[in-house]
Amino acid sequence: MIIKFCLTLLTLVCAAQVFATENCELTMGYRTNARPPYIAEAPDNSGLYLNLYQEAAARIGCSLKVVRAPKKRILREIAKGNIDFYPGLAFSKERHNYAHFIVNGLSERYIGVSRDDLTDITSLQQLVDKQLVLLISPGSYQLGGLPNKLIVRKPPDMSTDSAIAFLTQHQGDFYVYDESTLRYWLQNHPQHGLKLHPNCCDNWRLGHLGFSRKSRYFSADANPNYVAAKPISIDNSPWELQAGSIAYALQQVLSQMANSGETERRYQDYMQQVSQPAATP
Repeated sequence: MIIKFCLTLLTLVCAAQVFATENCELTMGYRTNARPPYIAEAPDNSGLYLNLYQEAAARIGCSLKVVRAPKKRILREIAKGNIDFYPGLAFSKERHNYAHFIVNGLSERYIGVSRDDLTDITSLQQLVDKQLVLLISPGSYQLGGLPNKLIVRKPPDMSTDSAIAFLTQHQGDFYVYDESTLRYWLQNHPQHGLKLHPNCCDNWRLGHLGFSRKSRYFSADANPNYVAAKPISIDNSPWELQAGSIAYALQQVLSQMANSGETERRYQDYMQQVSQPAATP
């Protein structure tokens, strides 16, 4: 009788696990603008992010859903737990309140681009000295703080295409953004009259996704290595992912893909692609 009861209980537990796996749907949120080679303009979700996270989700028994909306709205939904993660999110203390940062296996840094008549910029302070206008996307990485008296324009929902248009139309002088995105754009627009400034702004660092702390797939334990006397950061957080959670499983599989070189191979495949112009109606 006891053996029969145990077998029944084991069957129910296994069935519950299978049901949970079959119904695991991770929701990735991203703004509507294109950021090639990572993602196309909404409603087209194709790109490296979709390729990478679909594979990672599949390896942990989940499917992937993509939601596109203005970035502020996406981040509000992540804070509420309605969207599970943002695929590439820079750390800030405010975001740390509602998101856990997981290494996504991609490297990143911010560089500058200008019209090709500008001398090399190795510090943003030079923009102040020259009274040049910096273009920066709202909510993007703030480079650890901007110099005082720097003239800044933050057009809403600015994409790389619109930023380049601002530069060529002399409505801004310098644009700071992700290096991979800028190099991909210039690769696909060879007659551009523009110049990159790779040493202006940032060092290479690990990329992270921001996972909602209110997601049904997030569980955390107290981090035994947390040092309260030090500032909160990605590496010094009061909590750590709970082993056995979906968020933890996602972290593990992304780490495995990065360590095996698979993430880098996928990245290079997309960087070498040439974007196709939109069809004429």
